[in-house]
Amino acid sequence: MKVRALIAVLQEMDPNADVFIMSQPQWPFEYAVAGVAVRGDFAEDDEATLPSHDVFILEGSQERYGSKEAWAARRR
Repeated sequence: MKVRALIAVLQEMDPNADVFIMSQPQWPFEYAVAGVAVRGDFAEDDEATLPSHDVFILEGSQERYGSKEAWAARRR
């Protein structure tokens, strides 16, 4: 997913809603978001072949079990 696509999806959401990361479709968990990072801010020399402008949403603490249905309901 590109940043512009993520922004477009998020613009349709309630701006006061909390944001979580849900991982592992077969055994889903919900995680808080710890923050956002850009590869160029932390990449080592051996990662020089990877785009420095890649964006990462960082996983925070595990909050609860998730739902497999989230993947069927995803917006793109």
